[in-house]
Amino acid sequence: MSAAPSGFVWQVPTRTVCGAGALDGLGPETAALGGAVAAVVDARAARLPAAAAALAGLAAHGVAPVAVHEVAGPPTVDSVRGLAQELGRTGADAVLALGGGSTMDTAKAAALAATNPGLLDDPRWAVHGVVELDAPGGGRARPGLPTLLVPSTAATGSELNSVAALRHSGRKRLLVSGLLAPATALIDPALTAALPAARLVEGGVETLCRIVCPYLASGAALGTTDALAEALAAHCLRTVSAACGAAASDASEPARADLAWLVSVSATQLPGLGREPWGHVLWYLQDAVADLAGTGKGPAMAALLPAYLAEAAAGGIGARWAAPGRLARLAGALAPELGPDAHADLPAALARRLAEWNLPADLAGLGLDGAAAERAAAETHRAWGRTGLLDGVGRGELAGFYHRARPAPGASQTPAGGTAPGRSPDTPAIQEGR
Repeated sequence: MSAAPSGFVWQVPTRTVCGAGALDGLGPETAALGGAVAAVVDARAARLPAAAAALAGLAAHGVAPVAVHEVAGPPTVDSVRGLAQELGRTGADAVLALGGGSTMDTAKAAALAATNPGLLDDPRWAVHGVVELDAPGGGRARPGLPTLLVPSTAATGSELNSVAALRHSGRKRLLVSGLLAPATALIDPALTAALPAARLVEGGVETLCRIVCPYLASGAALGTTDALAEALAAHCLRTVSAACGAAASDASEPARADLAWLVSVSATQLPGLGREPWGHVLWYLQDAVADLAGTGKGPAMAALLPAYLAEAAAGGIGARWAAPGRLARLAGALAPELGPDAHADLPAALARRLAEWNLPADLAGLGLDGAAAERAAAETHRAWGRTGLLDGVGRGELAGFYHRARPAPGASQTPAGGTAPGRSPDTPAIQEGR
């Protein structure tokens, strides 16, 4: 979503079918997009009975995939380039993707690259964290092949957003364009039935952060947007707890269906309309942490979330990312779910909830030490230091934040402005820089 001169821009043209039985429409929905369809399928999802049956039923609707590509691991610029070339060779006129965020991002990026041969050779891939095609000077792109996305996880919301995350030379890049928005999304809780409760919870934390961070990033009040974000953040806490408690019970499907839809709604950027389009600060901060810990985005965001909120409360570096007044308003919205203590100490209240969900509430919970905090700061500054709300934040400031995120807030944390600005007692001095 690019900023408009006044107001905001919101583009979500995706036809969405959500709920139990949505997967039954895979055949007719795919046939409506094209007659020569390439299928991109997550290796794990392909073994799910519901997914296998749905793919096998395509032929009954006149759809015979020209090729089926199994995806394992995050997409790279090279792998997407290869798939785009394959789409051209086989004459595919639409792309079907079934799987998690990596699978859906692969399909969206390849479908766009198939009609824009120079897209993945753009020099910005080598130097920028974000390649935004819709931005001024971003160039003009042709519409890609239509895509139909079927998520098998409840996490990224790629099925309803206009972003694809790819790796270039081992580093993550974000491709952003309204042209990446899928034509159709089918969201069926049957595909998440086999997911462990832990995976659902991790996706829920990603969703909570996707709602909360843009809300905190701006001090200006936006009535409808704020009310929606507050309501969705509180509902996210309820839904994740319900999904945990409903595991292996009759209530599991409604809880999973609600979480899947909440993930998708948050991905449309509806709860952040009018806010800073790059206001999801924790996404940038978690990227290096997830790589260093060898974990997904959910646990990495959970480990940083209490410290991120504590930074805002203390007026430290986090004040650049979250206004304290906004934090107090968020605490009021979440107190019915977290308890009255949220008013006095929202970071601690959320840390307790994360512990109830068996998620880490600090970097120590991910097994990361001081050296890892230094590496995370260096990599975050290098990759995202000129992106969105990290503009102007020095490497030393980032290192201070990561060091303070090692213990749980309120334990052995050094308050902002303690021994030295942006540094805890055992944080070595670092040359500030851009």
